[in-house]
Amino acid sequence: MTRAPAALLLVAMIVAPDARAQTPTGQVGADAVVVTVGMTLTPLRDLQFGSIPLGVPTTVLPTAPNAGAWQVTGASNAFVSLSFTLPATLGNAQAVPGVTLPISFAGTAALWRRAVNDPSGATIFNPVVGATGRFGPPPNPTLYIWIGGTVIPAPAQLPGIYTGTVVLQVAYL
Repeated sequence: MTRAPAALLLVAMIVAPDARAQTPTGQVGADAVVVTVGMTLTPLRDLQFGSIPLGVPTTVLPTAPNAGAWQVTGASNAFVSLSFTLPATLGNAQAVPGVTLPISFAGTAALWRRAVNDPSGATIFNPVVGATGRFGPPPNPTLYIWIGGTVIPAPAQLPGIYTGTVVLQVAYL
């Protein structure tokens, strides 16, 4: 009895047609041209809080005319990473060294938009986390980025001009 199943299996293997032999196949070549396209990053406007009252937190939205703004031109439709180096304080340029003004950046304080220099309709992102953006299509391979923030002066804050630097890094993915 042990020989019968083995014989049936052998017959089934001989009789069963090879399914792969009946499937037509074809192939095409694959090629790509990899080019290095430069990128131009142009600051358009500083983040400007203007005159602020003592003890009153003041916010500039990324959609405001006084939000920080950049224009970046690169490879059409390319994806890029957007990241910031953000200050925690602004330094008083007129007071005793070490006098600072706290600054913060909310999770909705940054925007990016491809091809159109208008923050309405832009993609919101957290400047602390960063984002992936995309250059515009031909003929306008441009990306615009905006940033807002909040300064928090103490009631006894020393008056003066406070400055700092917001750094934007853009890299191809």
